[in-house]
Amino acid sequence: MKRMFLALFVLLNLFSFSFSWKLLSENAIHDRTVLLELKSSFSDPHGVLSTWDPDSSPNHCSWFGVSCNSDSRVVSLVLRACGDKGSSSSSLRFLDSSSCSSARLGGEISPVVGSLSELKVLSLAFNDLGGYVPNEIWGLERLELLDLQGNSFTGVRVLDNAGIKLRKLMSEEEGEDEEASPDDFPDKNGLYPIEIASIVSASVIVFVLLVLVVFFIYTKKWKRNSQVLQFVEPKEIKVFVDVTTPLTYETIVRATGYFSNSYCIGHGGFGSTYRAEVSPEHVFAVKRLSVGRFQGDQQFHAEISALETVRHPNLVMLIGYHASETEMFLIYNYLSGGNLEDFIKKRSKPALEWKILHKIALDVARALAYLHEQCSPKVLHRDIKPSNILLDDTYNAYLSDFGLSKLLGTSQSHVTTGVAGTFGYVAPEYAMTCRVSEKADVYSYGIVILELISDKRALDPSFSSHENGFNIVSWAHMMLSQGKAKDVFTKGLWETGPQDDLVEVLHLALKCTIDSLSIRPTMKQAVKQLKRIQPSRL
Repeated sequence: MKRMFLALFVLLNLFSFSFSWKLLSENAIHDRTVLLELKSSFSDPHGVLSTWDPDSSPNHCSWFGVSCNSDSRVVSLVLRACGDKGSSSSSLRFLDSSSCSSARLGGEISPVVGSLSELKVLSLAFNDLGGYVPNEIWGLERLELLDLQGNSFTGVRVLDNAGIKLRKLMSEEEGEDEEASPDDFPDKNGLYPIEIASIVSASVIVFVLLVLVVFFIYTKKWKRNSQVLQFVEPKEIKVFVDVTTPLTYETIVRATGYFSNSYCIGHGGFGSTYRAEVSPEHVFAVKRLSVGRFQGDQQFHAEISALETVRHPNLVMLIGYHASETEMFLIYNYLSGGNLEDFIKKRSKPALEWKILHKIALDVARALAYLHEQCSPKVLHRDIKPSNILLDDTYNAYLSDFGLSKLLGTSQSHVTTGVAGTFGYVAPEYAMTCRVSEKADVYSYGIVILELISDKRALDPSFSSHENGFNIVSWAHMMLSQGKAKDVFTKGLWETGPQDDLVEVLHLALKCTIDSLSIRPTMKQAVKQLKRIQPSRL
């Protein structure tokens, strides 16, 4: 009897955990849907919201201007145009000016924005927006900052020459919003209460500062020729590889156009990547990380130094890095062939040649086997997906972003499951228990192989007619059970063969994604199997 109650207790806890995890996913998906509806209400002739595309970037937390919390709920939406920085409010100085857009959005604000229940910051300043400000904004209980100045809204009083700036006004009765009344504004020749409070506060602060300065001068007995000690943030670059050209902070930042969108070549969970051409012979990829994501200077430098020793022909080479309180970026070798995600989408002739597909699969397997078997301690990637696999001009594959999950910890922008990883590629045992092993990387690798040989994505839209949880693995098993193995492969690949080798790779991918960890092969075993069916050299 006691054992029966214990088993029932465990089952109830598993059910509760599964339900809460599913609810978390549904909330995140809800926010992504709201963002897409909001996008449709804007006119965007210059493509400011081009990254808001669930097909190319299913993780909405990596979209331009969007920031999320650890549950992938949207907490900040900053779509601020850069055209009138001189008029920006001092209260908004904390907003990252590099995130503003040189182009402007038009149209109106959709009331659907009121559905972003976790939203704390909303900035749409200096765009060409019009119409009425939706009342639903005032129902956002967590909203702390609303900046709509510099637009052309209807029915809103212009507060000052800087533009329209709205603040949340709440009644004394809990949960009940109220409109701003004429009494909330000053007379034509008067001052705003906020301005009076600001003047008084500024005066007090200035007085206190003066007292502190005088006290400091007399206690330290400064002399006329004494030097004022100031903290100057170091702007150094630590270089691991001899690249025959001096790499300085200014050189790298200037080569990225000061991290301009026109130089951006990719967005990921850890930050955006920019092309930096220092000279015609020296082109780099610079991954700009979110400031404050690491857990301390010493730990960050130690982890980066450890990554410097991780070298393999199929790993993107870490050339150097810069880390300070205001800026962090990693410098890698630049690969002109793009990433595997784009390679699969285009499906040009090379993407249908078995020799090339086999080479890509083997290159990635070799890189993972090196991280798992030859690094001490072993390196777990935890975010294997096509966008993290880069290609050169001859279709050699290179694994990127290795070691970043451990270096930066659990992300608040790219994690959609509460663990490091991306929906559709995360192993089920990792998603449910948060316990990671090298077998989680093996599972993600199997998903990538299925995408490489088929026309389906990990969570393909065509799977929506099936039950929840149906993915590319379920689809491939269904095809095999129905005797339709050839229908798994992208059009043209099965016809050119060799068909026996294609089927063997399909079985390897499914074995990598099996639930049982003991049955999943190691990456070393996957390399051995792929080498056994290796076609003649290209």
